[in-house]
Amino acid sequence: MDRTPVHAQLRADLVDGRFGADEPLVEVALAALYGVSRTPVREALNRLEQEGLIVRSLRGFRIRSGTPEDVIEIYDVRIALERAAAEAAAVVRTDLHLAELDQLQRQSRAAGGDAVLSRRLHSRFHEVLWQASQNATLQSMLAGLIARLRIFDRETQHRDDRADSLGEHDLILAALRDRDPDAAGAAISAHLRRTKQERLDTFALRRIGSR
Repeated sequence: MDRTPVHAQLRADLVDGRFGADEPLVEVALAALYGVSRTPVREALNRLEQEGLIVRSLRGFRIRSGTPEDVIEIYDVRIALERAAAEAAAVVRTDLHLAELDQLQRQSRAAGGDAVLSRRLHSRFHEVLWQASQNATLQSMLAGLIARLRIFDRETQHRDDRADSLGEHDLILAALRDRDPDAAGAAISAHLRRTKQERLDTFALRRIGSR
């Protein structure tokens, strides 16, 4: 295995919740887990630290913890960047991008009660939207933000908003189909503002309940 996949696999496992919040990330154990030497693991850990996903601890590294304020701060930046991506995508998207987004919508509607699959398809819709912007810098920045958001927010339980999200994604897709950057930007902003408000409500209720 070359060194890039070690970073990618470890990053994906962190985001997917494979490791506990307080579980130490130790070179020797990770090298054994992924079947590689310690050198690519060390390099992967250093990169993940630079990306803000992990921090050094007494026993190697641990997953970085985030506060509700961190989550909302990331959301504010995400809204700005993803609006820019949607506006660009409306201008430069290809027919293949549209076909991929349309197919994801079809699969999401067919997912029924499979919450895990629905979340995966929802995330993929956003990733394809970023790709449709054809702006590598925006894609990289958004991918980094979302990785941090998932790690910081993974212990929070949010309501099932699949019906709302599908309708909002329909509006985004329609704006891209019409090559209307203003409508695309407005649609993605409204979608993300709603999910941000859901998190605000969840965090507020948690704090009230803890007193």
